[in-house]
Amino acid sequence: MSKRRKSKYLKAITAMALTASTVVMVAPIVSEASSFKDVHRTHPFYDDIKNLNDRGIINGFQDGTFKPEQNLTRGQAAKIIASVLGLDTSNVSNPNFKDIPTTHQYFGAIAALKQEGIIDGYEDGTFRQGAYIQRNHVAKILANAFHLKASNTNSLPFTDVRADYKEAIAALYENNITNGKSATLFDGSSNVTRGQMAAFITRSEAVGHPISQLSQSVTFKVEEYAANEISINGKIYYFDDSVKTIFTTENKPALTGAEITATIKNGVMTKVNNVVLNNAGSAEKEVVFNTNATIDSITINADGVTVKNVSITGNATISSNVKTKVTFDGATITGDLILAEAIDRANASLDNKNASQSTPVLTIKNTQTGKVHVKRNNTSIVSNTVIPEIVMTATISAINIEGAATKVTIESTAKLKMTGNVKIERLLLSTAVELALNVGGVVNYLTVLNADARITIGSGLLINTLSIPTGSTVTKIITNYTAVASQIKAIIGGSSPSIGDPNTGGGNVAPDPVIPPEKVNEFNVKNAEELKQALKKAKAGDLIKLMAPVTTDITLTDLVIIDLNGHTLNGNVTITAPTAKGRYSLMPTGSTGIISGDLIIDAPNVNISLDGVTVEGNTVIE
Repeated sequence: MSKRRKSKYLKAITAMALTASTVVMVAPIVSEASSFKDVHRTHPFYDDIKNLNDRGIINGFQDGTFKPEQNLTRGQAAKIIASVLGLDTSNVSNPNFKDIPTTHQYFGAIAALKQEGIIDGYEDGTFRQGAYIQRNHVAKILANAFHLKASNTNSLPFTDVRADYKEAIAALYENNITNGKSATLFDGSSNVTRGQMAAFITRSEAVGHPISQLSQSVTFKVEEYAANEISINGKIYYFDDSVKTIFTTENKPALTGAEITATIKNGVMTKVNNVVLNNAGSAEKEVVFNTNATIDSITINADGVTVKNVSITGNATISSNVKTKVTFDGATITGDLILAEAIDRANASLDNKNASQSTPVLTIKNTQTGKVHVKRNNTSIVSNTVIPEIVMTATISAINIEGAATKVTIESTAKLKMTGNVKIERLLLSTAVELALNVGGVVNYLTVLNADARITIGSGLLINTLSIPTGSTVTKIITNYTAVASQIKAIIGGSSPSIGDPNTGGGNVAPDPVIPPEKVNEFNVKNAEELKQALKKAKAGDLIKLMAPVTTDITLTDLVIIDLNGHTLNGNVTITAPTAKGRYSLMPTGSTGIISGDLIIDAPNVNISLDGVTVEGNTVIE
C-alpha cells in the first residue's frame, strides 16, 4: 500500500457525479449531538455529528434521535453540502431535472450545486433525489466540492474501483477521508449513512478548499510559483486546472515580472483575467509565453516576446516600449490587436523618444484576430493569415505590410508611405493625405473619399477597381496616372478632366468615369431572392458577392460589380447601361466564376472586363 498523506489540492476534474450530500430533518428539535438519544459520546461519529449540528447544518428528528445508521438520500445530501459550502440557493439557474420542479424543497440546493459543477443528473434527465446516495457518488461530490486531488491515482489498494470514480476515490483515500470496506474492496455501490456523511464532510473540510459562492480579484507581480500553487503577498493560492498551462516551468522566463489580474475563489485561482508581460527576450532567444488557456486581455510591454496558442477574449496591446519585434503564433484574439502610439513629447524620456524612431515588427502567424489598430509609426506587419481590417490612425507616416487583409482603412492625416507586398480586398482612404503606395501585389478596391487626396502608385501594384469622389478626376487623385494607367482595371466616380488640364500629365485624358457613388457598399448573397434584393439597393460601384451558386436571370442597369466568387450564376446576365461611360469590371481580377446562360451587353461607352468569367452560353454585344 502506498504512503497516504494529508494535503491541500487543486479542484478535481469535474465529475459526472450524480448526487449531492445533505441531510434534511422533518422537524429539527434537538440542538446538541450529546442530546440525541442514539448518539452517545462513545459513538464513532459523535464529534462529526456534533460539529455539523452545532453549526446548524444538520438536526435530528422529532423523537429526539439522529438515526446515524439510516441511509442518506441524494436530495438530503444536496441540502447538506450546499449548506456546508454556504452556496446561494435562491439566485440559481434551473438545471431542468425532470423530477425536480422549482417548487421542490431541494430545488435551490440541487440547482446551486449543479451550477458550481459539483453534481450532475442521470442520462434520462432526472436527479432522483429520493434514491440513496452511494459511496462512489459521495467520493466525486466531495472531490469537486473541496478541490481534492490525489498525487497518484494508481496507488489505490482496491480492486473494485470503477475507472470513472478512480480519481475521486483516490483523492479521498490519500487524504484520509475514507477507507475501504476491506483491505482490497472499496464497495462503491453501497449506500452512505447519515453518520458516515457527517464524518466524510468534516474530514474533507479539514484538508480541502471548499467552493465559495464569492470570488475576489487580485492583482500581483509574478516572482515565483510552483507547479500547483503561487504565493501572493505571503498567502498561498492553488491553481485550478483551467490556469495550470499558464504557470508552467517553460513560461517562467516570460512570466517573471509579469503583472497579472486573476480571479480567486476560496483560495483557488480559477481564472487569469489580464496579463502584462514585462520581460524581454533577445535577438538570439525570444521569450515565449505558451498556453492553451483563455484570458481576457494581454499587453506586451517588452521586446522579443512570442505569444503562442492562447485564446484572448478581449484586446491584445503592444505597448510603446516595444522597439524591435513581437510575434503571435497560433493565438486567437477575439478583440482587437493594438499597436500603441510611441510617446514623443518634449518631456518624454530618452527610451520613449527612441521608441518613436524604432521599427517594430509585428508577426502574425497562424493567428485569428480582430481589427489591427496601428498607432505606431514605422511599424512592419508580417502575416500568413488574412487580417480582417488594418486601421492606421494618428500621424503615421510609414508602414510596411507583408500579407493579406480584407480591409485597410487609412485615417492618418500625415503624408504616408506604404511598402511591402499585399493582397488587400478593400483599401479605404478616408482623410486628405498624401499616400505613396510603394507596394507590390493586388488591391481589389481602392476607395478615395476625399477629393484632396493625392496618391502615387508603385509599378508593382495592380488595382482592380478605383473609386474616386465626385468633383475630382483620376489624374488629380493619382499623381502618376499616365505611368500606371494599365495597372488600374476599372475606374468609378469623379468627373472627366478637360484636355490640356495640367494634372492630366501632358494632355492625356483619362477614361470617363461612370456615375459616382456616394458610398461603396458590399452585399453578400446566398440565393436568388437575396441577389434580387441586393440589385434593388445597389448603386454604381457597389459590390455584390455570391457566397453560393445562385439560379436566376439578372439585369444590371447600374454598373455594380458582380463578384461570382468562384460560384456559378445559373441564368442569363444582361448589362444595359447605354449612357454610362468608363471602365468596368464584371469580375474582380483573381476571382473566377461561371455564367451558365447568355451574357448580353448594351453599354457602348463602357470598357467591360470579363477577366475570370466563363460564359457557357452566348455573349451578345448590342
